[in-house]
Amino acid sequence: MLKKIFFTFLLFSLIKSHFGQCDSTIIQGDFSIYNDTVLSGTYYVLGEFKIVDGATVHVSHYSTNSCGNLKIYADQIRIDGDIDASFAGFTGGSGGLKGTLVSSSTGHSSGLTSCSGSSSPGQIEVEGGFGGLAGNGPGGGMEGKNGRTGSGSKQHCGSPDEAGVIAGASGGSAGGGGSYGGLGSQGGYGGDGSGSFSESNMDIAQDFAVNAGFAKSGGDGGVIYGTNTGMDINLGSGGGGAGGGGRSYDTGNDGGSGGEGGGMVYLNALTDSLIVTGDISVNGATGDAGGWGGNGGIGQNSSSGCCSDPCQDCGEKTFSCGAGGGGGAGGGSGGGIILICEGINYITGTFNSNGGNGGFGASGGFGASCSYNAPWGCGGDQSISTYSGSTGNFGGAGSGGRIKFFASDCIGNIILPNSVDLNGGTGSSNGSQGYFHMSTDLPCNIVTPPPPPPTGMEEDLAGNIAISPNPAFDFLNIDISRLNKQFLFGSYMSIMDVMGKVVYTQILTDASVNTVNIDVSTFAPGIYVLNLSSNNKNHKIKFLKK
Repeated sequence: MLKKIFFTFLLFSLIKSHFGQCDSTIIQGDFSIYNDTVLSGTYYVLGEFKIVDGATVHVSHYSTNSCGNLKIYADQIRIDGDIDASFAGFTGGSGGLKGTLVSSSTGHSSGLTSCSGSSSPGQIEVEGGFGGLAGNGPGGGMEGKNGRTGSGSKQHCGSPDEAGVIAGASGGSAGGGGSYGGLGSQGGYGGDGSGSFSESNMDIAQDFAVNAGFAKSGGDGGVIYGTNTGMDINLGSGGGGAGGGGRSYDTGNDGGSGGEGGGMVYLNALTDSLIVTGDISVNGATGDAGGWGGNGGIGQNSSSGCCSDPCQDCGEKTFSCGAGGGGGAGGGSGGGIILICEGINYITGTFNSNGGNGGFGASGGFGASCSYNAPWGCGGDQSISTYSGSTGNFGGAGSGGRIKFFASDCIGNIILPNSVDLNGGTGSSNGSQGYFHMSTDLPCNIVTPPPPPPTGMEEDLAGNIAISPNPAFDFLNIDISRLNKQFLFGSYMSIMDVMGKVVYTQILTDASVNTVNIDVSTFAPGIYVLNLSSNNKNHKIKFLKK
């Protein structure tokens, strides 16, 4: 009992030392998860990997360590608890910046917020919000587009005084949704800036046209990558960033980031059974909202207005309209789940790889207003109100991911998942559904004790063959000196990786050989299976390559 407690503590310390990494860890023995924990990277377990009911393994996010996946190679795998790799995939694009610049072709940019050249006409232009960046990953949602500027005439004094009206700029457009197993949708338009107003008993300067900033279309969804039926699997991709708010009298806000894609979970039971009764989730995240449009305002140096006459009417001021809000960020796509087992499969759990929703578009900025009750000798009463900018549209929705089962054809398999969800998210339009694939074409490879040998020529290999070192680094030494020489003549030796690919073959034609040396320096790190066959007898031995 004390030995088991010590091993559990040692194993816990080993796992904690690899927290936050995306490398490979070898576990000499069983690896059981009894409490909520965080894992990432690849684990080669020389025994059983188990998550008990009530425990959840959270997969470290790609944004934390550029990993976002959990790969398990073990003799036997049992998932009664949960694995949560939602939002652990490729990151979303950064949000677009708000519009900030004020310019003027006539040198009167200060006239937006104060008096400037009151006796002469002038033009003022305000900057549109910027589109966000594209999402990360092979299917990252595309970036939105920059908003258009708003412009108009400033006020100038005369007989009569003429009020200025500056249209608001538009917001940056929405980011596209991330794609993986399906297509993410296109992001929506940013919000239009307003160039509209209503007035009573006023003269409006018309030296330059009042041109509102009209928004542009959003970024496209990302591209589909990977295969639907192959043994490949990947992370989900991030959505494009949200658009920033357009400028008016005030600046708006920056847009938010696109949603993260779902992570990736890879489970490969090498020699025994694969049991999944819990939940495995690799959902994409919802995108953030766009940036608010800037509010309109009144440009003057004081309550007295910009002209020298005593009437102080609304015509002595410049009024700006509300700017458009930015479009929302794209949602991240669902990630990937793959299960592989040549032994007995018992799959009754829940599997989720849904796309994230597109983020909300932000509201446009408010307009401004003025009311003037004229005293005797100053003409009639006046009023003016500029209108608010438009709200940006939703970001693009992320697509569903991919879920793949590669099971054996063993009698006794039960593959009846409680649910398999691969829905696209919602947004400016819905993302498309992901892809589910199940194959039961793997050969049944249930490990059973070999029968007693009837003759010396078919002697049991167990205990008569040894490999060293294990783990191997450059060379693998296979000691066959204790084997029957008649058995050795014509024996077929092969090495397969965990995917079943044969990476080495040799036929033994010299029965006097006692040791076979194989160069494994070019093999990728991982678990391999040495197979020695002769006279209808087959023996497999696992070894590790570091």
